[in-house]
Amino acid sequence: MQTTMTEATAPHKTMSKAAVCVSVFFFTGLIIASNYFVQFPINSFLTLGAITYPFTFLLSDIISERYSKQDALKVVKIGIVCAFIPSFFLAEPQIAMASVLAFFVSQQADIHIFYWIKSHFSKIWWLRSAGSTAFSQFIDTMIFFHIAFLGVMPWQSVLMLMIGDYSLKLIFAFLNTPWFYLFGIKMQKFLGVLRY
Repeated sequence: MQTTMTEATAPHKTMSKAAVCVSVFFFTGLIIASNYFVQFPINSFLTLGAITYPFTFLLSDIISERYSKQDALKVVKIGIVCAFIPSFFLAEPQIAMASVLAFFVSQQADIHIFYWIKSHFSKIWWLRSAGSTAFSQFIDTMIFFHIAFLGVMPWQSVLMLMIGDYSLKLIFAFLNTPWFYLFGIKMQKFLGVLRY
């Protein structure tokens, strides 16, 4: 399943206000949920937040596929601002700060890498989604766990959480690829409703 050169490099439409609002709503909800769930370990190397957080990257990749880099970055920045205060009420301040900072850096990295891959390897549609997500979520994991838990938990425990968290994110990066293809590439007419 490969997109044609024309489809992959076609000019992007500007997001409508409705598309921005809907995207920001989902981004904000996912960030807040992840900030809350990361406080609950599933085992010694995994938290509930690792399950919800990867969907923020899927959403940004779908937006990046359909719209311009500027629009995708705008949605990410507005989503961070909207999630900032609620996150501090639902999570420990250190966790909320770590999450917001990690999200801010990694999501922007994801979008820039996505567009770089798309411009250089336009026919390999799965690489721009899975590749950008895998790399940017590594950045996210390193920033988040160093700020949130170092000095609070033993270093070995933090390392185990980082390995478990990133392993799950890496799996999700590839499991989300069919969803990216469906919603980002195939369902152009459906997503086009939000453009105007």
